Amino acid sequence: MSFTRIPAQSITPMLRASFSSSSSLAAPKAKAAKAISSCPAGTPLSNLSILKDKPDPVALPDDQYPAWLWTLLDEPAAPSLAKQTSKTESGSEVDLKAQKKTLKALNRENIKASNYLKSTT
Repeated sequence: MSFTRIPAQSITPMLRASFSSSSSLAAPKAKAAKAISSCPAGTPLSNLSILKDKPDPVALPDDQYPAWLWTLLDEPAAPSLAKQTSKTESGSEVDLKAQKKTLKALNRENIKASNYLKSTT
């Protein structure tokens, strides 16, 4: 089995627009609004074949694609404050960013000390 690499310039502008984050599909307007495909069913998708001896794929109707596919262009949820802090066994909260910064600084100092000892011997 051999694969061919497809240059980015060969992707049609219509497909490139469907993958951009500024597309109107990125933010659904209402709960009842259903995302629709950028090309109608039966449209040959040129230059997207990944197998050398196979024909170009053909677009399917929207209902034949999995539901998770339409959520790929949605904006990711902002990280919550709960994920940035952690509780210890005693119940006190620890700021993970501050702890990571302290550990990085300590590691940096250990590396500098180790390098200094190597250079003096």
